[in-house]
Amino acid sequence: MVDKVSKTGWHKFLAKLRWVVLCLCLLVLGTVGYTYYLIQGLPDIRQIDSYRPSLTTKLYSLNDRKFAQFAVEKRTLVPLNTIPPALKNAIVAVEDAHFYQHHGIDWLGIVRAATKNLKARRFVEGGSTITQQLARALFLTPQKAIVRKLREALLSLKIERQYSKANILELYLNQVYFGHGAYGVQAAAINYFGKPVSELDLAECALIAGLPKAPNTYSPIRHPIKAKLRRKHVLDRMLAEGYINKEQYQAAVAEKIHPRPKGGKNAAPYFTEYIRQQLEQKYGSTALYRDGLKVYTTLDLRFQQLAQEALRWGIKEVDRRQGYRVVKEDTPIAPRLIPRDDLAVLKIGEQYLGRVQTVAPTGLMVKVGACQGKLPQKQMSWLKTKPEKLFKPGSKIIVKVLGLEKTGGQTIYKLALDQEPLCQGAMVVLDPGTGYMLALVGGYDFDVSKFNRAIQARRQPGSSFKPIIYTTALLQGMTLADIILDTAVIYKDEWMDEDWKPVNYYEKFYGPTTLRKALEHSRNVVTVKLLERVGIEKAIQTAHRLGIKSVLADDLSLALGSSGVTLLELTSAYGVFANGGLRAPPFSIRYVTDNQGNILEENIPKPKRVLDKVIAYLMTSLLQGVVEHGTGWRAKYIGRPLAGKTGTTNKYIDAWFMGFAPHLATGVWVGMDENKSLGPVETGSRAASPIWVRFMKEALIDAPIRSFIPPPKIVRVSVDTDSGMLATGECEKIMVEDFVAGTQPQKLCDRHQPTSDKFLMVDLDLARQAVSAADVAVSEPKPTGFSLD
Repeated sequence: MVDKVSKTGWHKFLAKLRWVVLCLCLLVLGTVGYTYYLIQGLPDIRQIDSYRPSLTTKLYSLNDRKFAQFAVEKRTLVPLNTIPPALKNAIVAVEDAHFYQHHGIDWLGIVRAATKNLKARRFVEGGSTITQQLARALFLTPQKAIVRKLREALLSLKIERQYSKANILELYLNQVYFGHGAYGVQAAAINYFGKPVSELDLAECALIAGLPKAPNTYSPIRHPIKAKLRRKHVLDRMLAEGYINKEQYQAAVAEKIHPRPKGGKNAAPYFTEYIRQQLEQKYGSTALYRDGLKVYTTLDLRFQQLAQEALRWGIKEVDRRQGYRVVKEDTPIAPRLIPRDDLAVLKIGEQYLGRVQTVAPTGLMVKVGACQGKLPQKQMSWLKTKPEKLFKPGSKIIVKVLGLEKTGGQTIYKLALDQEPLCQGAMVVLDPGTGYMLALVGGYDFDVSKFNRAIQARRQPGSSFKPIIYTTALLQGMTLADIILDTAVIYKDEWMDEDWKPVNYYEKFYGPTTLRKALEHSRNVVTVKLLERVGIEKAIQTAHRLGIKSVLADDLSLALGSSGVTLLELTSAYGVFANGGLRAPPFSIRYVTDNQGNILEENIPKPKRVLDKVIAYLMTSLLQGVVEHGTGWRAKYIGRPLAGKTGTTNKYIDAWFMGFAPHLATGVWVGMDENKSLGPVETGSRAASPIWVRFMKEALIDAPIRSFIPPPKIVRVSVDTDSGMLATGECEKIMVEDFVAGTQPQKLCDRHQPTSDKFLMVDLDLARQAVSAADVAVSEPKPTGFSLD
């Protein structure tokens, strides 16, 4: 009976054993099969050999200084030998202490992570090695799941078999995300400390090494206290692993964290966007944002800064003359002006939205964020009424920070009243000899409006278009001393079935007028008659020769700048005069290379002669007269040879000033986007030329004074300024005029009693001395007419 029971038990045991063995076999087969399935689905790690991470496209200035970049991932690849040993050791110590011992998987780390996960009943730690993190970054997703972890482990084993530890570490340090858009240690070093990774000290290396675990949480910019604690943890690990000694540890722990402020304003936002559009059109989005192009531009950073400052200053001056606009509770405010409630430090020179606290005859007390500021009466002097009539406690107010002072132990900021302007403006600066776009400003604030008014806007140029008409006249053999009658004229508009009567600025007529005097004082009637004489089609052809590509009106209103052109077009056209008749088409990119330094594109200046030297010089001489004696009078106070022309359109909608030195052509436009008036008497002379003068004065401050050199065929003769004939001893108004040899007048002035039958030929040095020193400062005229200056 016992034997029978024993046999039965033995059979049951064998049956159970068979089931266990079968289950184990099935489990093994299943595991092998699933592992095979996972292996078959793994990416080919040989892709690492052709590893091409997303790289940053960088823009460089004329002096090869980086000023902007485009990227999906901000990254610059660096070889392992340029990365400080302290950073490599810090990464290993905190991320994978057994990196140099394991073969891709740290089994002890996995057990430790599994224990923590079981206790937390969720994934809190992955136990991943550096190799596993690299596999995940290159081939997988960051999702915490069992399947992904298995694939990650298998990939790590394959990577370790095929690549050295140095290869793996280099890939890791160039791939991992470190926060604030920075991928790789080089981008992180520049992002946080403003220097290359090779220059980092121990404390800086430890801080960066602590970021991959949670870049946002440990950001020294957003969370400096957490960043300091994380850095100490990294240093603790380095000390424990023997990478540093106690003295190094203590010094690094004590070091203060001084991260470079995140980002910074783009030095040339409108120019940068113009470059971006060109690159995307030519190379495509992938190359632009991922291939790490190097773009060497024509931008002069100093000129760009001066241009931006001058334009913003000038626009604000125009805006203030329009009056103060009270900031109401529902007034839209640019986000950049709104401070945080806890803002404890204000930046000098910045604008902020504040609240009035107290109002007194001496000024206002204003709260900005958590800061106190004083706005004295003198910083509100541009108001057209008393401050107490506009402000009360609680009123919103926009202020500019001028500085700070300490009163009774309390820090008080010194403020000035400010407001966001309604009008806009643009400026273009060109090198007329090469066509280099040295500076480009397309508006008051790129963050508010990205519309580039220097390139995209076509506005009526008013009188600033007139030089093209006068160039056409000179091309047809006329001289600057030729006379046209400034008298009333009426033209019949057959299309509109109405009459058109052009008028001058002052609604006066001046009788016989030389071409020089007509342009210097921007006489509309003479210019219309001149266009009628030379032919509209011929004038349009001249405009095209000078680089104007916009469609131009085929009627006499063209003389007064009725056809819209871009600021870039017109500035380039004036550059032809400065460059002696050679036109260098404007461009902004010198050359482009790929990330290996191979040249993809190169643009070389190609000046082409479009005007004879003598014609270009005569126009330069004429435009110098506009500065010395006419509507461009503000520019003469710079104290060097300059030439230029104002432009104003009907109802003061557009204000222009176009001008040049021998090596620099600059154009300025001011106006409203909605084609509204800038206000009474906001002419090109008043609204635009101060901006031009402010820029040119600073731009040329260290440049040697250069004169406009007349070509050999130019002769200078004393003429009567009213008649244009040879001057006699009886003439009261005499000037030395420029002529192409053989075209100078042969007759003596018949308006006065002659004392000599010889005209005076003057050499160049004497001619310069003979020019009248009695410069006439043109006062601002009253509003009237179509082209107002």
